[in-house]
Amino acid sequence: MKKVFNADILDLFITDNGFIYACKEILDDGREAIGFFTYDKKSDLFERIPVKAYIKAKYGNDGLPLAKSLGDFVTCSVRNISSINNIASYDDGTLKIFNSYGLITDTRKVRYMNYPACSPEPSGRDLWMAVPDANAIINYSVRYDRIEFRIGGPQEKAFSHPASIAMYDGCLYVCNTNSFVIKTIGLDAYKVSDFYVFNEPVYKYFRVDNTEYVLLKTGVYSL
Repeated sequence: MKKVFNADILDLFITDNGFIYACKEILDDGREAIGFFTYDKKSDLFERIPVKAYIKAKYGNDGLPLAKSLGDFVTCSVRNISSINNIASYDDGTLKIFNSYGLITDTRKVRYMNYPACSPEPSGRDLWMAVPDANAIINYSVRYDRIEFRIGGPQEKAFSHPASIAMYDGCLYVCNTNSFVIKTIGLDAYKVSDFYVFNEPVYKYFRVDNTEYVLLKTGVYSL
Protein backbone atom coordinates (compact mmCIF):
# COMPACT_ATOMS: atom_id res chain seq x y z
CA MET A 1 0.00 0.00 0.00
CA LYS A 2 1.45 3.36 -1.09
CA LYS A 3 0.35 6.79 0.06
CA VAL A 4 -0.58 9.09 -2.81
CA PHE A 5 -1.47 12.28 -0.91
CA ASN A 6 -3.33 13.68 2.08
CA ALA A 7 -5.97 16.41 2.18
CA ASP A 8 -9.23 17.31 3.90
CA ILE A 9 -11.29 15.88 1.05
CA LEU A 10 -14.85 17.01 0.36
CA ASP A 11 -15.35 15.24 -2.95
CA LEU A 12 -13.47 12.85 -5.23
CA PHE A 13 -14.51 11.33 -8.55
CA ILE A 14 -12.81 9.33 -11.28
CA THR A 15 -11.74 10.69 -14.68
CA ASP A 16 -10.31 8.97 -17.75
CA ASN A 17 -6.75 9.70 -16.64
CA GLY A 18 -7.03 9.63 -12.86
CA PHE A 19 -9.30 11.56 -10.55
CA ILE A 20 -10.45 15.04 -9.54
CA TYR A 21 -10.98 16.10 -5.95
CA ALA A 22 -12.12 19.07 -3.88
CA CYS A 23 -10.62 19.78 -0.48
CA LYS A 24 -10.67 22.31 2.32
CA GLU A 25 -7.82 24.81 2.42
CA ILE A 26 -6.75 27.45 4.94
CA LEU A 27 -5.89 30.81 3.40
CA ASP A 28 -3.09 33.06 4.63
CA ASP A 29 -5.61 35.19 6.53
CA GLY A 30 -6.98 32.12 8.34
CA ARG A 31 -10.21 31.80 6.34
CA GLU A 32 -11.37 28.47 4.97
CA ALA A 33 -11.68 27.92 1.22
CA ILE A 34 -12.17 25.05 -1.21
CA GLY A 35 -9.42 24.01 -3.62
CA PHE A 36 -9.95 21.91 -6.74
CA PHE A 37 -7.29 19.56 -8.10
CA THR A 38 -6.76 16.91 -10.75
CA TYR A 39 -4.45 13.92 -10.47
CA ASP A 40 -3.00 12.25 -13.56
CA LYS A 41 -2.17 8.62 -12.83
CA LYS A 42 0.23 8.12 -15.74
CA SER A 43 2.41 11.14 -14.97
CA ASP A 44 1.79 11.00 -11.20
CA LEU A 45 1.21 14.76 -11.23
CA PHE A 46 -1.26 17.01 -9.40
CA GLU A 47 -2.62 20.22 -10.88
CA ARG A 48 -4.84 22.92 -9.40
CA ILE A 49 -7.87 23.61 -11.59
CA PRO A 50 -10.45 26.42 -11.60
CA VAL A 51 -13.89 25.80 -10.18
CA LYS A 52 -15.46 25.98 -13.67
CA ALA A 53 -13.27 23.08 -14.84
CA TYR A 54 -14.31 21.06 -11.78
CA ILE A 55 -18.00 21.73 -12.44
CA LYS A 56 -17.70 20.83 -16.13
CA ALA A 57 -15.92 17.55 -15.32
CA LYS A 58 -18.51 16.62 -12.68
CA TYR A 59 -21.74 17.83 -14.31
CA GLY A 60 -21.01 18.19 -18.01
CA ASN A 61 -21.11 21.11 -20.41
CA ASP A 62 -24.36 22.50 -18.94
CA GLY A 63 -23.05 22.21 -15.41
CA LEU A 64 -22.72 25.87 -14.43
CA PRO A 65 -26.48 26.64 -14.22
CA LEU A 66 -27.03 23.29 -12.51
CA ALA A 67 -24.33 23.99 -9.93
CA LYS A 68 -26.05 27.29 -9.15
CA SER A 69 -29.40 25.52 -8.77
CA LEU A 70 -27.91 22.85 -6.48
CA GLY A 71 -26.23 25.38 -4.22
CA ASP A 72 -23.92 22.81 -2.67
CA PHE A 73 -22.41 21.32 -5.81
CA VAL A 74 -19.31 19.94 -4.07
CA THR A 75 -20.31 17.42 -1.41
CA CYS A 76 -22.83 15.43 -3.45
CA SER A 77 -22.20 12.20 -5.35
CA VAL A 78 -23.32 12.32 -8.98
CA ARG A 79 -24.42 9.25 -10.93
CA ASN A 80 -26.07 8.55 -14.26
CA ILE A 81 -29.29 6.53 -13.98
CA SER A 82 -30.58 6.64 -17.57
CA SER A 83 -29.86 8.16 -20.96
CA ILE A 84 -31.61 11.37 -19.89
CA ASN A 85 -31.48 11.47 -16.10
CA ASN A 86 -28.76 11.84 -13.48
CA ILE A 87 -28.81 12.13 -9.70
CA ALA A 88 -27.00 14.17 -7.08
CA SER A 89 -27.01 12.46 -3.68
CA TYR A 90 -26.16 14.09 -0.35
CA ASP A 91 -25.19 12.52 2.97
CA ASP A 92 -28.44 13.74 4.59
CA GLY A 93 -30.46 11.47 2.28
CA THR A 94 -31.41 14.17 -0.23
CA LEU A 95 -31.62 12.90 -3.81
CA LYS A 96 -31.95 15.41 -6.64
CA ILE A 97 -32.77 14.15 -10.12
CA PHE A 98 -31.65 16.31 -13.05
CA ASN A 99 -31.87 15.87 -16.81
CA SER A 100 -29.31 16.12 -19.60
CA TYR A 101 -30.00 19.86 -19.88
CA GLY A 102 -28.96 20.45 -16.28
CA LEU A 103 -32.49 21.08 -14.97
CA ILE A 104 -33.55 19.62 -11.58
CA THR A 105 -36.77 17.67 -12.13
CA ASP A 106 -37.35 16.06 -8.72
CA THR A 107 -36.08 16.17 -5.14
CA ARG A 108 -36.53 13.36 -2.62
CA LYS A 109 -35.38 12.15 0.79
CA VAL A 110 -34.20 8.54 0.89
CA ARG A 111 -34.23 7.06 4.39
CA TYR A 112 -34.32 3.65 6.03
CA MET A 113 -35.67 3.46 9.61
CA ASN A 114 -35.54 7.27 9.50
CA TYR A 115 -31.79 7.19 8.82
CA PRO A 116 -30.44 8.90 5.67
CA ALA A 117 -29.11 6.88 2.74
CA CYS A 118 -26.11 7.98 0.71
CA SER A 119 -23.43 6.92 -1.81
CA PRO A 120 -25.66 5.61 -4.63
CA GLU A 121 -24.51 3.04 -7.18
CA PRO A 122 -26.89 2.44 -10.12
CA SER A 123 -28.01 -1.09 -10.91
CA GLY A 124 -30.53 -1.14 -13.74
CA ARG A 125 -33.30 1.26 -12.73
CA ASP A 126 -32.47 0.94 -9.04
CA LEU A 127 -29.80 2.32 -6.71
CA TRP A 128 -27.73 0.51 -4.13
CA MET A 129 -27.20 2.91 -1.23
CA ALA A 130 -25.47 2.87 2.15
CA VAL A 131 -27.29 3.75 5.36
CA PRO A 132 -24.41 4.41 7.79
CA ASP A 133 -26.43 4.94 10.97
CA ALA A 134 -28.48 1.77 10.39
CA ASN A 135 -25.50 -0.44 9.43
CA ALA A 136 -27.39 -1.38 6.28
CA ILE A 137 -27.19 -1.46 2.51
CA ILE A 138 -30.44 -0.90 0.63
CA ASN A 139 -31.73 -1.26 -2.90
CA TYR A 140 -33.86 1.78 -3.73
CA SER A 141 -36.23 2.02 -6.69
CA VAL A 142 -36.02 5.46 -8.30
CA ARG A 143 -39.09 4.71 -10.41
CA TYR A 144 -41.33 3.79 -7.47
CA ASP A 145 -39.59 5.84 -4.77
CA ARG A 146 -39.33 2.95 -2.33
CA ILE A 147 -36.85 0.53 -0.78
CA GLU A 148 -37.01 -2.87 -2.48
CA PHE A 149 -34.32 -4.79 -0.62
CA ARG A 150 -32.05 -4.55 2.41
CA ILE A 151 -28.83 -6.22 3.56
CA GLY A 152 -27.72 -5.80 7.18
CA GLY A 153 -29.40 -3.68 9.83
CA PRO A 154 -29.01 -2.13 13.30
CA GLN A 155 -29.15 -5.48 15.08
CA GLU A 156 -26.84 -7.29 12.63
CA LYS A 157 -23.04 -7.39 12.44
CA ALA A 158 -22.47 -7.49 8.70
CA PHE A 159 -21.62 -3.77 8.49
CA SER A 160 -20.28 -1.15 10.87
CA HIS A 161 -21.20 2.37 9.77
CA PRO A 162 -20.90 1.78 6.00
CA ALA A 163 -19.90 5.15 4.58
CA SER A 164 -19.75 4.43 0.86
CA ILE A 165 -20.33 1.87 -1.88
CA ALA A 166 -18.52 1.14 -5.14
CA MET A 167 -19.58 -1.43 -7.71
CA TYR A 168 -17.24 -3.40 -9.96
CA ASP A 169 -17.80 -6.63 -11.89
CA GLY A 170 -21.17 -7.37 -10.31
CA CYS A 171 -19.89 -6.89 -6.77
CA LEU A 172 -20.47 -4.13 -4.20
CA TYR A 173 -17.47 -2.86 -2.21
CA VAL A 174 -18.66 -1.42 1.11
CA CYS A 175 -16.34 0.79 3.18
CA ASN A 176 -17.01 0.45 6.92
CA THR A 177 -15.61 3.33 8.94
CA ASN A 178 -16.03 1.85 12.42
CA SER A 179 -14.59 -1.61 11.72
CA PHE A 180 -11.90 -0.39 9.26
CA VAL A 181 -12.96 -3.07 6.76
CA ILE A 182 -13.99 -3.09 3.10
CA LYS A 183 -16.65 -5.78 2.68
CA THR A 184 -17.92 -7.17 -0.58
CA ILE A 185 -21.44 -8.22 -1.53
CA GLY A 186 -21.70 -10.59 -4.46
CA LEU A 187 -24.88 -9.62 -6.27
CA ASP A 188 -25.45 -13.15 -7.52
CA ALA A 189 -26.10 -14.64 -4.06
CA TYR A 190 -25.80 -11.54 -1.79
CA LYS A 191 -22.96 -13.13 0.18
CA VAL A 192 -21.04 -10.70 2.41
CA SER A 193 -17.26 -11.23 2.66
CA ASP A 194 -14.20 -9.40 3.98
CA PHE A 195 -12.11 -7.86 1.19
CA TYR A 196 -9.46 -5.67 2.87
CA VAL A 197 -8.78 -4.80 6.51
CA PHE A 198 -7.03 -1.58 7.56
CA ASN A 199 -5.87 -0.15 10.87
CA GLU A 200 -7.85 3.08 10.51
CA PRO A 201 -11.23 4.22 9.16
CA VAL A 202 -11.83 3.64 5.45
CA TYR A 203 -14.15 6.04 3.64
CA LYS A 204 -13.96 5.28 -0.08
CA TYR A 205 -12.80 2.60 -2.53
CA PHE A 206 -12.30 3.23 -6.25
CA ARG A 207 -10.33 2.11 -9.29
CA VAL A 208 -8.49 3.89 -12.07
CA ASP A 209 -7.68 1.43 -14.85
CA ASN A 210 -6.28 -1.57 -12.97
CA THR A 211 -5.11 0.37 -9.91
CA GLU A 212 -7.15 0.22 -6.71
CA TYR A 213 -7.32 3.22 -4.38
CA VAL A 214 -8.75 3.85 -0.93
CA LEU A 215 -9.48 7.00 1.02
CA LEU A 216 -8.45 6.43 4.63
CA LYS A 217 -8.38 8.81 7.58
CA THR A 218 -4.73 9.60 6.86
CA GLY A 219 -5.05 10.09 3.11
CA VAL A 220 -5.47 8.45 -0.28
CA TYR A 221 -3.50 5.25 -0.91
CA SER A 222 -3.02 2.91 -3.84
CA LEU A 223 -3.32 -0.78 -2.99
